[in-house]
Amino acid sequence: MLHAQPDVLALRVLYQREVEAREKQYGPEHPAVARALSDIALFLRNQALKDEAEPLLRRALAIDEKASGAESERTVQDLEDLVSVMQPQAALPFVQRLARSSQAGVAARNLSKLASWQESAGNNQAALKLYREALAKEESALRLNDVALLMEPPAAEPLLRRALAIQEKATPGADPDKASTLNNLANVLLATGRISQAEPLLRRGLSMLEETLGPRHPRVATASSNLADVLRARKDYAGAQKLYERALAIDEEAYGPRHAEVAVDLDNLAELLEEMGRAAQARPLRQRAAGIRSGR
Repeated sequence: MLHAQPDVLALRVLYQREVEAREKQYGPEHPAVARALSDIALFLRNQALKDEAEPLLRRALAIDEKASGAESERTVQDLEDLVSVMQPQAALPFVQRLARSSQAGVAARNLSKLASWQESAGNNQAALKLYREALAKEESALRLNDVALLMEPPAAEPLLRRALAIQEKATPGADPDKASTLNNLANVLLATGRISQAEPLLRRGLSMLEETLGPRHPRVATASSNLADVLRARKDYAGAQKLYERALAIDEEAYGPRHAEVAVDLDNLAELLEEMGRAAQARPLRQRAAGIRSGR
């Protein structure tokens, strides 16, 4: 059965009429006008029209800041909405302002955003400092994972176990975020040579992702590859091959046959086949991976 798609232009006109109606009723500087401006801006953002959303959100922010103050919940939400439509460099002063918020959750969220930008730029020490500041503001599984991923395995392990305990209490059943923590903890155990302890964590995480995201999701591919690495280390070559092939099939379907993730999957499978003494079967996989990376 076909479902009618929303008429974007018609909806935009309705949002704009609401702005005009509120301006007429309350005046241009009233918080009710700010709400209507935010509504149309977030609609435009969801239609990938961020450049058009930005000036509307700036105006909403100015109205709410004047009416409610710089630290009000509404002003803070306006700031975060504005950041969501801006490029990182332009958004930086707004994120820095939010990171100084007296609201712990807001400050932690934006300290983590600053940290992620530092991490993307290769400044891991600066990123770790900011992630730790975020964790001090708000202890959560997410913040604990952020810090742990930039630490050496022995220091990371207790943080990840604490994160997992928080998640187990909050969400006893399957959960994608819990699966990520299980995977991160398993990687720490692998790095310290505890393969037998890592494997059940990876299997549990994979099962959670299958249950919550479906069997063909790219995160299932990543989890399959991680478990395959463990089976390969245990010399369970048949089990590892099946999982590497599954990861390859999922990523080809999700990203297309010439994506960088597909090249990684091809190399993983080729390495396994070479280790199994099947170099002839590995060779075309290597060639295909090289072709993807070179753009041929």
